[in-house]
Amino acid sequence: MTQMHVHVLRGCTPTPLAHYLKALGILRVVARQADPNVRGLWKDGSFCLTSFLDEESLVGFFLDNYAPTPLLSPWNGGSGFYPGDNKDGFGVLRNSTAKRFASYRTAIANAETCARGLDERPAGDDKALMLRRCIAAWDDESYAWLRAAFTLDGDGEPRFPALLGTGGNDGRLDFTNNYMQRLTEIFDPDTGVANDDSRAMVRLALFREVADGLRDKAIGQFYPGAAGGANGTAGFDAGSLVNAWDFVLMLEGALVMRVASVRRLDSSELTNAAAPFALRSQGAGYASASPADASSRGEQWMPLWRGPSTFAEVSSLFDEGRLHGGHSQARGTLEASRALAKLGVARGVTEFVRYGYFERNGLSNLAVPVGRLQVQHTPDVRVLDELDGFVRTLTFASGKPGAPLSLARGQRRIEQAMLAAAFPTATPATWGELISVLGEVEHSFLATPKSTKSANLRPLPKLSPKWVELVDDGSTEARLAIAISSQSDTSLGPVRVNALPLDPPKFFAFDTTAEGLVRDPSVVWQGRSLVSDLTAIALRRVVDGIRLGAHHFPLQGKRFAALEDVRRFLEGSLDELRVARLARGLLSVNWAEVSYEMPPDFGEPDALHALVRLSHLPQKVRSLVPRLDATPLRLLAAGRLQEAAARMASRLVASSLRPKIRVVAGDPAFAMRLGACVAIPISEHDVGRLLTRLTKPFVSKTRDVNA
Repeated sequence: MTQMHVHVLRGCTPTPLAHYLKALGILRVVARQADPNVRGLWKDGSFCLTSFLDEESLVGFFLDNYAPTPLLSPWNGGSGFYPGDNKDGFGVLRNSTAKRFASYRTAIANAETCARGLDERPAGDDKALMLRRCIAAWDDESYAWLRAAFTLDGDGEPRFPALLGTGGNDGRLDFTNNYMQRLTEIFDPDTGVANDDSRAMVRLALFREVADGLRDKAIGQFYPGAAGGANGTAGFDAGSLVNAWDFVLMLEGALVMRVASVRRLDSSELTNAAAPFALRSQGAGYASASPADASSRGEQWMPLWRGPSTFAEVSSLFDEGRLHGGHSQARGTLEASRALAKLGVARGVTEFVRYGYFERNGLSNLAVPVGRLQVQHTPDVRVLDELDGFVRTLTFASGKPGAPLSLARGQRRIEQAMLAAAFPTATPATWGELISVLGEVEHSFLATPKSTKSANLRPLPKLSPKWVELVDDGSTEARLAIAISSQSDTSLGPVRVNALPLDPPKFFAFDTTAEGLVRDPSVVWQGRSLVSDLTAIALRRVVDGIRLGAHHFPLQGKRFAALEDVRRFLEGSLDELRVARLARGLLSVNWAEVSYEMPPDFGEPDALHALVRLSHLPQKVRSLVPRLDATPLRLLAAGRLQEAAARMASRLVASSLRPKIRVVAGDPAFAMRLGACVAIPISEHDVGRLLTRLTKPFVSKTRDVNA
């Protein structure tokens, strides 16, 4: 039985991209040239290799037997094929005699045939013609580079993946010419023998063993930390420091990233070079995210897997290289995150490292790791599907000429909050931030009523009850926000009509005129403060109820605050901004489908709260029959607590109830809070407790009127 050895390649890590690609390159060349049964996996931040080769044999393979894959780019300037190009690597390998470079010499001869007669790199149609010639003439060994560097679309036009620039170059840096130069630094071109320091440098590349021998050479976008330049590796300005083995094995690994041309039904993106796990970039999902980060070069996700996998299995993973959200392929970061949360991926992938391709100083590009995403089935993410139509309409409207800048800002805020909610690490606070942002963006539509109408923007769709569960963290703030937003009335509609001009009776769309949104006097939720908004809603409901001839207070909740929650609100000891933001977003929940639920039974009744609440009841309680009167709330809104209390107490007396309190005092701010409490629903059980706390019955010789 063959003994297997497990090698922890500490020089191969998920970041930077150069070291990730190096891991793929090692697996590829060992599988093709030394051990077909070699397997690789990611564990504890390093790549692990399982092979019959022991450590010394593995190092010996690279030094003595490794035959580099021919990489050539005759379509690029600086590739070595044209006058003025650097010939340090190209010319040496072309004239080499070592056996390990035999396939390279053959590939150079084939490439020179394709470039025959040209004194400079081809451009435009000539470049496309050159690429087609290479596809037709190159052998299988060389063809691997063609598959990774470019693809031809249905019209024969070249398309290039961001990983390898524009066909194997990044600006003036040609990857293949530098690859050939690094090879001649490692091996003698005539004997094929590795140079004196190669053993130490290959051990550095594989096992991260300390060695002296890094050189000031270019590495391109793959290793930003070693690229040099401004703020480089040794002061304010420095050269790059590169291990030649890192560069060589990195490009060997890039060959695994084969691209294919796909045609999509998208007017702005009909044909694309589809690299494995390549996505449209979105400046969201990491701390320094900015709209400017959404570059045209997109981003790419590199998978990590924990199960030992052969090169054939890894190659198949990258060949498939797509994330699906159930019905369609994910194209952007947000869609891909949701796909992972809904369905995960096959082949044992546990995590993705997300790389963005960014331009630095207008000079070069960098592949920057911007976060990791775990592959974990998270069914809650399916509720994000409810927002797709709203976000799609908002995105379309924000892209129109002359659209308010607030639309684009709102779109970015929503996408960033949705992306955070799609992560497995999402908490009730994450979902609460999303629902809050949704409410704020919806509220911003009111500032541009004409644009909102002309852009055919709609309110948020009615969200499923699942959202209530997702944002509820058990806090007083969440409980109050849920209770406030759950209120409705059969005649006047949900409390949401006090935040938006909605078209009755279904309240799905905005109520509009030819000029824009309707100026509805019932829309009083202005976002100034929680106290002022709740006071305005309570007063408006009373006024509208009186207009319709109602006797009860026209708001009744599906969920309720506890008496202790109300006490803390009256004290002003809550995060009221959080309550207001949560409540504003939760207005869009379809509360008709939410079940009634009693609040926690804690908190002692407060006499002043009882006085105000019992004067504004949504239903009859014992002998107390509701009767609408706008005067007490107007007085409370004006800070005139004593007058308001006298008016409400007289109403209780008229219902054969005697208030236990005689003298009322409080400042204007407290008076407003008492008025705002009217718009915080409490359960019928707690209303009964308030009634018992505040009143005592009239007693006569014949009967107890409160019995």
